[in-house]
Amino acid sequence: MATIETRQRADGTTAYRVRYRLKPGSNPTVDTFDTADEAVHYASLVDRIGGEAARLKRDAAQESSTITLSEALDSYLESATDIAAATGSEYQRELVRSGLEHALGLIPIDLITREDIEKWIRARLAEKTQRGNRPISPTTVRAEHGTLSMILTYAVQRGWITHNPAKGMRLPKTQRDELEILTDEEFLALHAAITDRYKPLVWLLAATGLRWGEATALQWRDISGTQITVRQAWKHATESHKRVLGPPKTQKGRRRVETTQAVIDSLGDRGGANDYVFTMPDGEPVSYNRFYLSHWRRACTATELNPMPKIHGLRHFAASHMLAQGTDIFEVSRALGHGDIGITTKVYGHLVPSKTRPTAVHAARLDELRAKQLEA
Repeated sequence: MATIETRQRADGTTAYRVRYRLKPGSNPTVDTFDTADEAVHYASLVDRIGGEAARLKRDAAQESSTITLSEALDSYLESATDIAAATGSEYQRELVRSGLEHALGLIPIDLITREDIEKWIRARLAEKTQRGNRPISPTTVRAEHGTLSMILTYAVQRGWITHNPAKGMRLPKTQRDELEILTDEEFLALHAAITDRYKPLVWLLAATGLRWGEATALQWRDISGTQITVRQAWKHATESHKRVLGPPKTQKGRRRVETTQAVIDSLGDRGGANDYVFTMPDGEPVSYNRFYLSHWRRACTATELNPMPKIHGLRHFAASHMLAQGTDIFEVSRALGHGDIGITTKVYGHLVPSKTRPTAVHAARLDELRAKQLEA
């Protein structure tokens, strides 16, 4: 295991020394770095792939003039004028959140190998989510791998590398779990346990299927009669984690959603046109993290809901009951603001009640055949 030591140079600067063994049982060797980040990254690389392989990569990196993965992503986002700033910011956060920045970020892009990517995938699948302490899902890893492959494909187009080592890899198979949809009784109990201030927000999410970022971005000018106009949503700023208002998630996210007068009345007294419908006690728009930690999680615990539903589960609750009541799936897709009806079908298609009952009709025909066979 590599260790890091610090030494004071004669000029007053600090040297960071990584002590490790090139091979098991060999004498320790030391490599020196100018910054703590470089030393930490190299020590981590030694622990992951071994001292000898890490030394070879470092030697090759010193001779390479190719940009890094992070720099390639920055270049891609600058060239892709059709990508919104919020989307680009999410790509950059994903690079960090997925561990790609840590595992591959400081290696010149032409030195990233298929083996490096395979090791990252194995390490990623062994991790747990920060919220819920659940294993990272194969779907998440496949999406992160897709982002990596996108960057490497761009690097090929730019001539920085000759091929994309992420292309054609075998990835963990996804398994779409059955949606855990709240029952009416569970929802009512959960709603009753929510802090009074946020009861209207929870009821609106369950009644309309709006996304969290859309509902919490609503202003009173968006409410007219029993109609809600969705024209904006909260996004993350490119240069920080601060929220900014931007367009909805998809082009079809701009929409009008019909509801009932009772739902509108539950929102309370109207404020100014530009005032937010939902706010925290300090007057600021509702924060997801603060709401989740202080109100949602507490209410789920109080009602003993296990497993604990996500706030996004209210969207599933709304969609499933719309379909159960016979609403056409195309209309449900429009109400949810999905970019493509294929998304709605993929997520909720199994919940659409059959009007023609094909399996029952077919079984009845076989029953008739059996009866005729017995008569003969």
